[in-house]
Amino acid sequence: MNLTYRKPDLGEVFKIYQHYVRVIASMQEQGIDQWDELYPNSADIAADISQGDLWVGEEDGKLICTFAVNTQCEEEYLSCPWQFPNDPFIVVHRLAVNPKYRRQGVAKSAMEFVEKSAKEKGVKTIRLDTFCDNFAGANLYESLGFKVIGFAHWRKGKFQIMEKII
Repeated sequence: MNLTYRKPDLGEVFKIYQHYVRVIASMQEQGIDQWDELYPNSADIAADISQGDLWVGEEDGKLICTFAVNTQCEEEYLSCPWQFPNDPFIVVHRLAVNPKYRRQGVAKSAMEFVEKSAKEKGVKTIRLDTFCDNFAGANLYESLGFKVIGFAHWRKGKFQIMEKII
């Protein structure tokens, strides 16, 4: 799969929201209750776009995946034993792959794009969290070199907080 990545504009909020709705339905069918009608929502998507944080991955004009990248993190991140706590880092949020394209290397491609972009900017580490019941997500991040460094309990349950040194 040959994805191109770009930042969307506010006129695409509805299309991206519908992408998340499909992803959420598919996750719930698999017993992964990580997201729902409350999160992520269209306001989250619009905020990500307005702040320049949201990315879309496309092939032939089709929306294949979305993710946000910034330096914002939940309070629970503050107590984690980061290996480089004072060095530049980024946080990946809401990586979502269109269910039709799962298991085709899309999430791996997106994370490789994130890592390459981060290295070019002098970032030292990538941080993220994933729902503990999302075994596919956790396995993907571990296969890419992320290490679990802490846990958080949020509205939907237990999440592992992960870090990768790049």
